[in-house]
This record gives sequence, C-alpha cells and structure tokens, in this order.
Amino acid sequence: MAEHEQRFVWVKDKAGNEYVCRVMDLKDPKKVNEEDLKNCMDDASRAIPIGD
Repeated sequence: MAEHEQRFVWVKDKAGNEYVCRVMDLKDPKKVNEEDLKNCMDDASRAIPIGD
C-alpha cells in the first residue's frame, strides 16, 4: 500500500457526525457528501463495549 493511501482525516457531515476517512477517498475534505462517506468509518460505528 502506498504511503498516501494510509493517510486519514477526521471529517464531519452536515449533522455534525464525525467520520474517519482516507484522504484519497474524498473529493474535497471541506465539502463531504454522502457519496464520500460510503468509504469512511463512523466514529461510533466501531465502538467496542467495555462492560460494566
């Protein structure tokens, strides 16, 4: 994997939800749309329950 493929950024959608995305998957990191977010990871979607 090339070095540029390993660069990630935090982005927010219009609702304020945060996502981690590879830079190469975004057309414009300042103007993220639903199409861009398909390849991103929602910051809450990978949460691991830590128990009580």
